[in-house]
Amino acid sequence: MFDFSEKLALEGGPRAKRTAFPVRKRHGDLEKRYVNEVIDSDMLFFYLGTKVFEFQRKFAQMYGRRYCIACSSGTAAVHIALATLEIPPGSEVITSAITDMGTLTGILYQGLVPVFADVDPDTLNMDPASARRLITDRTRAILLVHHSGLAADIDGFLALGKEFGIPVIEDCAQAYLCEYHGRLGGNFSPISSFSLNHFKHITCGSGGMVLTDDDRLRYLASLYLDKCYQREEGIRNPFFLAPNYQMTELQGAVALAQLERLPSFVEHRRHLGTKLTSLIESLPGITPQTVPAGLKHSFFLYLFKLDLEKLGCTAADFAKALNAEGVPAKAHQITGGRPVYLYDIFQKRSAFPGSTWPFSSSDKAVDRVYKQGDCPVAEAAFERWITMDMHEHYTDTDIGEIAFGIGKVAHHFAARKRGRV
Repeated sequence: MFDFSEKLALEGGPRAKRTAFPVRKRHGDLEKRYVNEVIDSDMLFFYLGTKVFEFQRKFAQMYGRRYCIACSSGTAAVHIALATLEIPPGSEVITSAITDMGTLTGILYQGLVPVFADVDPDTLNMDPASARRLITDRTRAILLVHHSGLAADIDGFLALGKEFGIPVIEDCAQAYLCEYHGRLGGNFSPISSFSLNHFKHITCGSGGMVLTDDDRLRYLASLYLDKCYQREEGIRNPFFLAPNYQMTELQGAVALAQLERLPSFVEHRRHLGTKLTSLIESLPGITPQTVPAGLKHSFFLYLFKLDLEKLGCTAADFAKALNAEGVPAKAHQITGGRPVYLYDIFQKRSAFPGSTWPFSSSDKAVDRVYKQGDCPVAEAAFERWITMDMHEHYTDTDIGEIAFGIGKVAHHFAARKRGRV
């Protein structure tokens, strides 16, 4: 079907991506209608409006959970979820070495110490065996990240949580409607978090939400996003420290419109991602991200691993050649080019000016240092994995041409390695 003998575009050959990607327009008449309804109401504050409450009701209904609490960002959602567990400062929270800073901000602001688990080499999701080795008498939670749209090993982590009496929180920022053995990710933990950031499956620019079935966690979450004002009781007398993470009615209006499209977005992404895997899984030196049996990927990103020995190139070389073919791709960029514990904030222990808190304490009871080599699988992943965006506006033609580009580049490098070119 494909002529992989074509000269690479980098070397003057024709580009594999023959047609232009369709124009992506994410917002339209429904968003305008709902926003206009908010403007006409002259009420942008969520507590006195209707759109945020309607969005919360419909999102909870979509997931079959009792409560959704909307907030200002996915980062805020993780922070709120952690705060509802009322974990004492200085405690440890285990999370993934491959994630976004938004997973970690709330941990640090609560005075908690992040501890990073390594990842599975075939999925890049957190490895429960690695997490088990990190559990201490200071561990108070596991923050389980579902990376790129693929659910992590939920059973493995729930078993850990049960064995050690540790709550598990699901971070579903990249994983709308992903499925784990017939249930939606985000439905397994006492409280889970989501993101409405511009780059996610659906968006209102910036926003987030938490899901829970627990009355008390729902109540604490509603206080934590609102300065600990007890609006339901008409009391303004805060009894713990809480930020202002309110979602506005304008955000709620856009999110509500986007929510109506979410199932079709995910269904089409799943179709495209599955098709791409079928087209490239037999290419030399290419291994798509593994989707374990019983799981359904929602393809926030599309990832594949390179056999550098077989291809005889670096991931940067591969990505450069692929981009020249008209196929946007990145090397070393799963989370900014390194596992998060190698960011300066952790290497320098500089979360707060003039202090190494919460990484260390004056009595030395806490003294967490993060080192190269802490998570070798995660570190190696940045040298071998290619990251590509996946969008619901792509067509089957786009996927075919993307696969052609990947095949062209893979066959070129593999043949050169064998000494044929």
